[in-house]
Amino acid sequence: MAIRFLNSLVLLLLVLQIHGSSSEAEAGNIMVQCKDRERQALLALKQDFIDDYGFLSSWGNGEKQKECCKWEGIRCSNRTGHVVRLDLHADLASLQGTINPSLAELRHLNYLDLSNNIFLDINHLPEFIGYLTHLKYLNLSGLNCGGRIPHEFGNLSRLQYLDLSFNSLRGRIPDQLWHLTSLVHLDLGANKLQGRIPLQIGNLSSLQHLDLVGNYLTGTIPYDLGNLTHLQYLDLSHIYVDGNDVYNLTSDLEWLSHLSSLKNLHLAQVDLSSASNWAEQVSNLFQLEELSFFDCNLLPNTSSFSSMPTNITSNSLASVDLSLNKLTFSIIPWLLSHTTSLTMLDLSGNHLSGPIPEAFGNFSFLEELNLGDNQLEGEMPRSLGEICSLKRLVLHRNNLTGLQDFVSSSTGPRCGLKSIQRLDLAENQITGPFPNLSQFSSLQILYLQDNHLSGTLSESIGQLSNLTDLRVSDNSLRGVISQAHFSELSKLIFLDLSLNALVFNITDDWIPPFNLGYLNLASCKLGPSFPRWLQTQNELNLLDISNTEISEIVPTWFWNLSPWLAYLNLSHNYIKGKIENLALTSNSSYPEMDLSSNLFEGSIPGFLSIATTLDLSNNNFTDASDLLCAKTAKELLLLDISNNQLWGELPRCQMHLESLVLLDLTNNNLQGTIPESVGLSTHIQSLHLGNNNFIGELPSSLRNCTELIILDAIQNSLSGPIPSWIGDELRQLVVLSLRSNRFSGTLPSSICHLSQLQLLDLSSNNISGLIPVCLGNLTALAHQYASNLTISYYFMENLNNRTPAEGFYTDAASIIWKGYEAKYKNTLGLLRSIDLSSNKLFGEIPSNIMNLIGLISFNVSRNNLSGEIPPSIGQLKLLDFLDMSRNHLFGEIPLQLSQIDRLSVLDLSYNNLSGEIPLGTQLQSFDASAYVGNPELCGAPLLRKCLEKQRNVDRNDDEDGDTFITRGFYISMAVGFVLGFWGVCGSLIFIKSWSYTYFKFLNNIYDTW
Repeated sequence: MAIRFLNSLVLLLLVLQIHGSSSEAEAGNIMVQCKDRERQALLALKQDFIDDYGFLSSWGNGEKQKECCKWEGIRCSNRTGHVVRLDLHADLASLQGTINPSLAELRHLNYLDLSNNIFLDINHLPEFIGYLTHLKYLNLSGLNCGGRIPHEFGNLSRLQYLDLSFNSLRGRIPDQLWHLTSLVHLDLGANKLQGRIPLQIGNLSSLQHLDLVGNYLTGTIPYDLGNLTHLQYLDLSHIYVDGNDVYNLTSDLEWLSHLSSLKNLHLAQVDLSSASNWAEQVSNLFQLEELSFFDCNLLPNTSSFSSMPTNITSNSLASVDLSLNKLTFSIIPWLLSHTTSLTMLDLSGNHLSGPIPEAFGNFSFLEELNLGDNQLEGEMPRSLGEICSLKRLVLHRNNLTGLQDFVSSSTGPRCGLKSIQRLDLAENQITGPFPNLSQFSSLQILYLQDNHLSGTLSESIGQLSNLTDLRVSDNSLRGVISQAHFSELSKLIFLDLSLNALVFNITDDWIPPFNLGYLNLASCKLGPSFPRWLQTQNELNLLDISNTEISEIVPTWFWNLSPWLAYLNLSHNYIKGKIENLALTSNSSYPEMDLSSNLFEGSIPGFLSIATTLDLSNNNFTDASDLLCAKTAKELLLLDISNNQLWGELPRCQMHLESLVLLDLTNNNLQGTIPESVGLSTHIQSLHLGNNNFIGELPSSLRNCTELIILDAIQNSLSGPIPSWIGDELRQLVVLSLRSNRFSGTLPSSICHLSQLQLLDLSSNNISGLIPVCLGNLTALAHQYASNLTISYYFMENLNNRTPAEGFYTDAASIIWKGYEAKYKNTLGLLRSIDLSSNKLFGEIPSNIMNLIGLISFNVSRNNLSGEIPPSIGQLKLLDFLDMSRNHLFGEIPLQLSQIDRLSVLDLSYNNLSGEIPLGTQLQSFDASAYVGNPELCGAPLLRKCLEKQRNVDRNDDEDGDTFITRGFYISMAVGFVLGFWGVCGSLIFIKSWSYTYFKFLNNIYDTW
């Protein structure tokens, strides 16, 4: 009886102990009542939320809703009834609205999670959260609210878990945050935080997880980081700022050897060029599981595999003498000591060179290996194919070969690569036939594009039932593609076979096992008909069947193919006929559509205006009215209808092209005046109207297009003066080309305000007057800095009203360069030119123009210019083309012109130049035609010699024979002759004895002869 009583007592005590040890429980399991004050605070919180999905439907004032401890996302203390946990994190559905300050009434909260909601009405993290001093767990990640980290968060002294990632937070990390010494988990990743990592980070001695990835932090990683001896996860990876490859963080890794508990180390894009012994420091991390040194600027002298013996094994590791071997890349030794722990290694984007050692085969637990974007060479080691655990192998953008041997070793007697899910060997030097991959049964992603594979595409591809992404573009594959190639690919989403010579031989009734999101078959042979199996692909996001020899009319079903289509390319085919003006039955949207270089004809249908970028160039369209007047064109950004058969006037309708960035109508038969409605596209950056028959003046509404970079209206019949508002309003112009029109009047001085102008072409007009002196103020031409290769535009495009994305377009323009007209695109940004030729300009060439030291081409030929060639022309050191022919220039050719050593084309013909062509290797290298028509010009390469020079040469030759024969010498010689003559002859005349003796002497000489 006593024993039974004691057993009952022990059981009762145990129950009481378990009950007492649970300080928190769900209200549904334990009967507690929430505090009315906190209940009202929660209701106020809900009132400011927008709950479209009913996530908070249990919150309310109803009879059955009084107990707030039973509400969704709420937990209360089972002892006090206070709300201690609020978890409203979003998974698929999210809350919107704002966060009511009533949240601060929940003073006993120790757990708060509002992550991944969309509170559009807040632009910073609420400061009042910093007064919830009982908090141990705080997760506000993914709110994307911006602002700064509130310094009030420094009050949360009990905080152990803090996640503020993905919030676009700016500014510095407040010092108060480093006072939270109880923190175990700190995540501030994916923000815009700036400044240095402070030394006080070493105060967080309990920290196990630190994530600062993707911020704008700068400077050297502090040595104090080594104080975090409990750290298991560290990510200080950087992300490029504004697309520039900049290393903001640097480190010598001296602090790393103290973090012996580290399991995950991610330092992507941190500059480690000063970490000369980083491998030795990493070798102390015996628990390391993941290592990412992507793009860490490992120097060439610390990044070569080539000096490591390829036959090294874990058993022989002890005998490796790193100093004797002078290893330049000592990654292998310490890796071999981690074969039981390391599962991920990323050394991509560095300067690794040489072969990949066979020793990698010893890393038996490795799941992911990334050595892409290096200069590795040689064959892929067979040992890689024997790593049974390997799931992701990335070796793209190297110089590797040997795919066949690698595949055969991967299917050998050991487990092989049956577990591999991702194989990325793109952009290498792989040759030979496409391998049989049927044994790679787990393969999901296969990248072999940009190699040199030949032969046919193996039908073994069709057996990879887990394959979702297949890219083998840009090889030398040929042969027939049949249905067998896709027989088991039911999971395939991404297919790219482009830029090969593959021929599709698939029956019209074939129903593919897949429903693709991305399909690129460019340059394969699909035609002459549209593939009928495409009708089944109603989830396509991208479709490129350009240059596939299709020659039929586009079937009606094609335009309603997929409501998600974001890119469509049918260019460079023989597609013919008219496109019917359809009323689409779906919400189709084509942010990028390329129908160029086909045989389309008739009117351009209005429904194509749903595009964001639309290229219809090089077809036979005759009318664009429906397109240009369509109300659905509001999102159209790029429109190219050049090289068609458009005729008549542009429509006078109310154009709805408010978003237009580029409009190209060149090479058509358009007539009449340019409508004022063109100027309503106030965001336009590029306007091409050349090679049409437009008349009248430029529409004044263009002055509203202040973002214009290129204005090209060449070869029309436009007239009137060059508008002064071009220089006053269009300050962003880089290219102004109005060549071959009928513009008259004088050049407005306002053109000098175009500080960005690089190419000015006003040639072949009727412009008169003086060249403005201020033309020498064109800032962009006054510097020798290197221009961008291209003129490109960035813009935002809305992909199916779902995901805003950054668009990119490279512009082109027809330019006369060195006497030949050509369309420049990839080098347009390098052309810096002024062409005022074939006008009626008079007066002198302003010497200020010679300050434009960035000029590459200068043409003022066929005018009425006079005066001398400015001697300062020698400043134009970059000048490649110079034409001043057919003017009235006079004087000598400046000696400084011979100092421009880059000059390849020169024409000074048909002027009134005189004197000698300056001697030098440059000016004598041109043909004589460059100087003809100048009657008083002489010297090589002209046949006319300089006479004055010849006399000077002869005289100089005589002087060289006797250097003391000077003018004084001749005078002295004359005086001496006179005195000597009369001294002798006078004596003979007046002294008879001398005369008798002299003549007797002459007689004796005569008798002797």
